[in-house]
Amino acid sequence: MSGIHSTHDSFAFIQARLGSTRFPKKILKPIPEDSGITFLDHIHRRLSSVFEFHQIVFLIPESDEESIQFLKSRGYLYFCGSELDVRDRFREAAKHYGAKHIFRLTADNPFIDIDAVRYLYEAILEIKDTYYSLSMVGLPLGMGVECFSSASLFYQTDETDLERHKEHVSLHIKEFPEIHKQYRLSPPHLTQLDDSNQNHRESLSKLRITVDEPKDYELICEIWKTLGETNPNFGATEIFQLKQIKPELFEINANVEQVIFSLPHEEKTQKQIHILYGNPKEYGYGHLERCRSLNIFLQIQGYDVRMNDHFREEDKNIPHILDIREIEFPITNAFYIDNLNHPPNKMNACFFLPHPTHSTLNHTHLSYYSSPLSELNRDIEEIPGKILVYAGQLDEIQSEQIDRYLLQFYKTNVNSNRPIFQTILRIGGTKPKSPMIEFHPRISYIEFLREIESSEWICTYFGQTMMEAAAKRKKVCLLGISEIHSSLGMFAEKELAIPYIGSLQELSMITIFPETPIQNRITYRRDAHTKILNWLQTVT
Repeated sequence: MSGIHSTHDSFAFIQARLGSTRFPKKILKPIPEDSGITFLDHIHRRLSSVFEFHQIVFLIPESDEESIQFLKSRGYLYFCGSELDVRDRFREAAKHYGAKHIFRLTADNPFIDIDAVRYLYEAILEIKDTYYSLSMVGLPLGMGVECFSSASLFYQTDETDLERHKEHVSLHIKEFPEIHKQYRLSPPHLTQLDDSNQNHRESLSKLRITVDEPKDYELICEIWKTLGETNPNFGATEIFQLKQIKPELFEINANVEQVIFSLPHEEKTQKQIHILYGNPKEYGYGHLERCRSLNIFLQIQGYDVRMNDHFREEDKNIPHILDIREIEFPITNAFYIDNLNHPPNKMNACFFLPHPTHSTLNHTHLSYYSSPLSELNRDIEEIPGKILVYAGQLDEIQSEQIDRYLLQFYKTNVNSNRPIFQTILRIGGTKPKSPMIEFHPRISYIEFLREIESSEWICTYFGQTMMEAAAKRKKVCLLGISEIHSSLGMFAEKELAIPYIGSLQELSMITIFPETPIQNRITYRRDAHTKILNWLQTVT
């Protein structure tokens, strides 16, 4: 881990004001009606799944006393600035908080797509430009976020000091692409939508999930009634699915006009690359998540990246990155990830996870790959006695086998020769029968990273979670959830000094918890993806 990235220099700034001409005081309206949960509450709750509390700040006019009182009552951070010169409000806030990277949001967009925010955050950590503008294309209006550097925010000449630039914060950045590098990324979490739905995907970006007029508010409340009760963090994927099921719903605000600026358009010739990943229900979600992060990394490098979970014959001449085990395809140029038939000593192959048949381990370091967010310094304190158990998609019997084993070491146990777990948190698997085990069926990737950082022990099976926890020097131990995972667990114990507990079937007979050393001889380097970039430069 490099440890060079910090959460302290990236901020989500939400511009908010009560004086809307078309719909006054909309930002304090409840969603749904009479719920008491306002636009600002929805935005803050969603952002909290990505950002730390200190990174979320509402930027309001100095005269908005009602907003000030509301934000105080909620305990949210806010910054007061000029009402008419919104860009100056952002500049003063950036100076006050020492922001280097800024996520700009507006308070009339309560349903921002959190996955998009996550991937933009990843992109920021890969961007090397001093001046840049970053956003995602193809999202419904009001669900996206834009980002830019503070250097770009403060950039000023006579040409960038016009009235329109004061009202529209980032307009001076977009109007000068020769100064500010413009990154327009495709959302990696939407590319896997079925090819037959191409027309629906194109229409997705034309939907208004923003509030300028009462009709917009009516639609927002209807969407919440349909999606929000069961999934409060629904995103563009769920909107896409809802549009297919209830297209008439989106006619509510179809006639509301949107202000659009004419901006310079850069013609770019990008080399196309496809990522073929395994179905997460079969291969696990770690493969899918790391492919999405790889997608973002390659887009930042200038590639046009598409993701699929199936091979198409018509694409065989396009370079492919394959993260789908040992399955072979008739592709002209292919790069293989974790494929045992293609050892990592070849130019077009690497391992994101070590394997005993082709060990890439030397005595100093081990290359792996995950999201750059895994390297962020969040200053989260470790909770003594907390163990995080990642159970993925294990069934009820398998989940109970793990639970019964770990409950032997819960805090009610007085045997001083054993570790005593003060907190057992299981993520994945099925709902535990014991109330002593905290449980989340699934959480966002960033929330998962937070749980890793706050845990003293990590109990999982051989895979991506093992690598990320080991890189953070956690006390990691492994379970054998299958015959293959058992052999890999024994390999990890021998070569990586990560203790292997035993197979799930053996747990009922095991009454000890393994010694889990925090330090060992290996340094984990998140650099396996750079080999892919080197390969691409030779084939495209």
